[in-house]
Amino acid sequence: MNFETLESLNDPRLSPYRGLANSRAYRATGLLIAESRFLVERLLASELEVESLLVDDLTKVPTLPAGREATPIYCLPRDQLQELVGFNFHRGVMACARRPLLSDLQQVAWPDRERLTLMVAAQVVDPENLGSLIRAGSAFGADAILMDDRCGDPYSRRALRVSTGHAFKIPIVETSNLLDQLNVARSLGFQLIATVLDESAIPLKKETARHDRTALLFGNEGFGLEADLTAMADRCVTIPMSRGSDSLNVSMAAGVFLYHYCYML
Repeated sequence: MNFETLESLNDPRLSPYRGLANSRAYRATGLLIAESRFLVERLLASELEVESLLVDDLTKVPTLPAGREATPIYCLPRDQLQELVGFNFHRGVMACARRPLLSDLQQVAWPDRERLTLMVAAQVVDPENLGSLIRAGSAFGADAILMDDRCGDPYSRRALRVSTGHAFKIPIVETSNLLDQLNVARSLGFQLIATVLDESAIPLKKETARHDRTALLFGNEGFGLEADLTAMADRCVTIPMSRGSDSLNVSMAAGVFLYHYCYML
């Protein structure tokens, strides 16, 4: 085990963990931080490049999978660790890894089968909603997630906690030009389905067949999909609701749509 107790908070090897309480700019570093034993174990089990682990006690080190034995593990007393990260950290273990930098659907290692499902997130800002969306996508069988750069950070600490580490399991493509990437999806054979709140849209229960390659588009928590995205879709589909309900949380709606298209059709 590559374990070392560090003496100084100024050790440059600790720089990725410094000031995590103010981590809005962390997205640009190319790194991510997983905190808690559960998330760290899921990270270690993934294919991501893990830079280091940080613990407050040797007993907190999780079992390292084969091939991870040389991962640097640094130890700091809890009071120093909390001073380093900038908040009251109780979980005892965290890890730093390289973000998977996917910016184009053509970079995705798609499964070798014709039936594929793509989840598309447009301007889903809240990290908890985004984490739940990623969790639903991974759990219900999406093969990849495409999101625009107006979405929250899918690898932020909060989004990772809510996704329970599913962001390590599914390819996530982040783009600054969503319309362009939707054209790429079309070139890969995907049919685009916009999920909307619109009485004129097709009720979900009337969707009795699906295209082998289907992309489901989900919009902002407040106003949904913008007009240029719905105009680009092959069709618009809605979830009929009772008792005057006019909307569902975006991750809840995504779970309904994904289950229908991935398991019922």
